[in-house]
Amino acid sequence: MTIASAAAVAPANRFERRKERTRHELLAAAIRVLAARGLAATKIADIAAEADVGVGTFYLHFATKEALLDALVEDTIGRLKATMDAARAAVDDPVERVRLANAALCRFAADNRQMFAIVFGPGAAYHDVVRRALAVFAADLENALRDGIARGAFVDLPTAVAAQAMVGMTCQLLAWWTERDDVPLQSLEETMTRLALDGLRAAPAITRRGA
Repeated sequence: MTIASAAAVAPANRFERRKERTRHELLAAAIRVLAARGLAATKIADIAAEADVGVGTFYLHFATKEALLDALVEDTIGRLKATMDAARAAVDDPVERVRLANAALCRFAADNRQMFAIVFGPGAAYHDVVRRALAVFAADLENALRDGIARGAFVDLPTAVAAQAMVGMTCQLLAWWTERDDVPLQSLEETMTRLALDGLRAAPAITRRGA
């Protein structure tokens, strides 16, 4: 690369980095404002002011506040899925996979509490991005249940029904938790895991005396 070509590339790289930083600042500002006011009461000008940019700058990145919310949800769900996938991949035992996935979910929720309040809290509307995300998590869970059943770790339940029940329980629990500052994270994790495993885990085989 010549000096001239390097000089031409550098400004473009700086521009892209600056653009990405501004987008990140808008997303972070949106989380704070939306968590405090809710989607309906939040104006684009509020988000721009919180990010310390002009409204025109907002529109360079997002066409509407709904488009920004979609981007927020997609980013959060993508990071959550990657976190839970990594937790499950760390072990082979189906029961431990449930434990570690729940632990990863709870830690992620605690680290992203404001975002979870936007998605699951009072007045939250499950728009298409959230519905698609929940469908992905249900499909992942259904695959995990099939594996656990095939290996004798879980009771033989209808996997689609069980997966939807567990996702529904998790969503409701998170919606309740976002309003409660007095619920320890450990209690959330232990309750989710116990409810799941008490319903899923197969009873150990009993060997007959004298057999």
